[in-house]
Amino acid sequence: MPAALVVRSAQDGELTWVLLAANGRPLARSASAYRTDEALVAAWRELVVDRDALSIRLGRDGSGPDWWWTAALPARSTGGPGGRGRRGGTGPGDGAVVARSARGYLRPDQCRSGASGFLSALSGFSSRLR
Repeated sequence: MPAALVVRSAQDGELTWVLLAANGRPLARSASAYRTDEALVAAWRELVVDRDALSIRLGRDGSGPDWWWTAALPARSTGGPGGRGRRGGTGPGDGAVVARSARGYLRPDQCRSGASGFLSALSGFSSRLR
């Protein structure tokens, strides 16, 4: 069963999440850091609930040969505190990036498979939110 791990930065105390596969390997990391437990929990809940709206992009970061994936949720039409635009980076027209691969991949097909594993693992959390 997949697990989510919360990591607190020793430098500034900000929180991030890491999604672990059933074998304990990291699948994904949050794209942003959160100042409070409540903000992290709200972002995690939104990610799990809205997982079907995620847009996955594959690419290279330019500093090496590895392939990485990112997952973005569509931007909300209503702003306000805690809106997606405050959390993640954004790309052109693809909403707020909320998650990224935990590691780089040698080939794009491996990267695509890693993103699929992330989406499958997220599905396992939907029943836990109820």
